[in-house]
Formats: sequence, structure tokens, C-alpha cells
Amino acid sequence: MPSDTRTPATAPSTRERILDAALAALRDEGIAGISARSIARHGDFNQALIFYHFGSVDALLVAVARSESERRSALYAEALADVDSLTGLVAVARRLHDEEFQAGTVAALTQMLAGAVGGEDLAQGVRDAFEPWTALVGATIDRLLDGTPYAGLLPAADLTTAVAALFLGIELLVGVDPDATAGDSLFATMESVARLVDALLQPGAR
Repeated sequence: MPSDTRTPATAPSTRERILDAALAALRDEGIAGISARSIARHGDFNQALIFYHFGSVDALLVAVARSESERRSALYAEALADVDSLTGLVAVARRLHDEEFQAGTVAALTQMLAGAVGGEDLAQGVRDAFEPWTALVGATIDRLLDGTPYAGLLPAADLTTAVAALFLGIELLVGVDPDATAGDSLFATMESVARLVDALLQPGAR
């Protein structure tokens, strides 16, 4: 009887190939072109592997969103830990946007958000997948408010949602407008507003 040559590393490697292929398909074909067949074509594997490892295309898209969120969190956790102002927070967001735009993952993110609107399960999965990133933003906002006259007065959860919504809104805008200057202008405005708010957060500010 032939021996089983599978190793514990085999499944994760296959899953990574599928995740990468789904991300590429989203970037190249958009959510309207996403199917098991198109993803398999991008990864050059049998589409049955998608259902074996993820159960459905929607579950795969949720896994892609989670993987991307965890990747961003790992990349920017240190930068956010050093942020000591809202201006610094906007700067990190702008850096993230610029790097993701150049890598092409902004387009994939935009398509995933658009697809999530049409299905409750997918929408919930994508929201949950972004939790690691939003948690980092929330922790940063809590730290910035701590010791200011506004600590406990401003709802940190709402501020976190607002910052996340602004960032995702810019991604959506750039996703339909390939002119990167639109994003640049919005981030410049956010930086100006952040400087004003930073001044208000200073001790003794009225």
C-alpha cells in the first residue's frame, strides 16, 4: 500500500494558493466576474479545491477579507503603536492607502465591499474580517483621548467607525476613479482637520 505523502504543510499551502488566486481574480475581473471557475483559472488549479477547503465562493471571499485584514494589522501595528496624534493616525492611513494602491489590493478591497452589499452572510463575514484592523484603530483613538478633556465624553467606538468609514470611503472612490489625485486631495483635507482636532485635544484647549 503506498504511503500517504501528505504533510501538515500541504493544506495551508493549497489554501494560500486559493486565497492568492481569489485576490487576483477580484483585482482583475471584479466581483461580477468572480466564480469558482475564474478563481481556479487564476490559480491554475481544479475548482473543486475551493469547495473542499472553503465550502463556497462566499466563504472564500470572507477568508480573503480576513487574511488581508490580518496582513494589514501585522504590517501597521507597530506604526499605530507610535501614533501620538490624529495627524499621525491620518498619516498612517495615507501610507497604507498609497502602498495598497500601488500593490493593486485597493481594487480588490473595493470589489469585495461592493459584493458584500448583496448578501447578508457575506456582508457579516466581511465586517467581522475587518475587526483586527478596526480594533487597532480603536485602541489608538482610546490612547489619544486618554488624559484629554474629551475622554469619556466622545464615544470612542463611534470615532473608530467614522475613521474606518472615511478610509474605506476613500478606497471606494479611488476604486471607481483611477485618478489617484482624488485620494491625495481627500487625505490632505483629513490631515488639515486632524491638525485642528489635535489642537483642541491639547491640555488647556477650549
